[in-house]
Amino acid sequence: MENRKKLNIGASILNADYLNLGKEIEKAGNAGADFIHLDVMDGNFVPEITFGQMMIKSIKKHAAIPVHAHLMIQNTDEQLKSFIETGADLIIIHAESCRHLYSCLKLIKDNNIKAGLALNPATPVSFIENVIEIIDFLLIMTVEPGFGGQKFIESMVQKIKKAADILEEYNLKTRKRFSFDIAVDGGINEATIKKATDAGANSVIIGTAFYNSNDPSKTVSGLKEAAQKTIKQAL
Repeated sequence: MENRKKLNIGASILNADYLNLGKEIEKAGNAGADFIHLDVMDGNFVPEITFGQMMIKSIKKHAAIPVHAHLMIQNTDEQLKSFIETGADLIIIHAESCRHLYSCLKLIKDNNIKAGLALNPATPVSFIENVIEIIDFLLIMTVEPGFGGQKFIESMVQKIKKAADILEEYNLKTRKRFSFDIAVDGGINEATIKKATDAGANSVIIGTAFYNSNDPSKTVSGLKEAAQKTIKQAL
């Protein structure tokens, strides 16, 4: 698949130093991260509370690389418009918290923003089948959402593969060439990134591994090198 030729790495600021957030954002770009990943948590969909629309607007103004907003919130339908107004480059919504999933994804796209769909570990990958033509980014949670530093759930490897297979089968049946990034979030290291990319992922999100690292640049380059070997073998 064409979109597997390059691995993109996003740095989640969930574990960043919030008192020095500007420098932490710069650190991600300087270390070779491809995008900033913002975990928006409301204390309802997940237990923790992080930040909201004003923070995203501020980070977008400061960041030199694309900004992705991952909405881990309840009542996505009612709040989506306010997040669209933040200027984020990509907005990821959860299938589990969106009543009108197609309409929400289309609203994001209609505002010239890339649309992402996130699936919790227990949510079937079949959720993508009826929205496959309007998603740019599929985020497969490889841990339960809400906390950093969790262990990679091994059974998600098959879920990644199923997502890649569904996309390939859809294009064969329709004779179209739709494509979306397949991303994973949670428990990523050099061992698990190989499993994820071998199954079909081409984008990963790291948080604890990045911001707890003594050498973030080496962490990013090491992960890209480990994944690239797997991607080349699969092509």
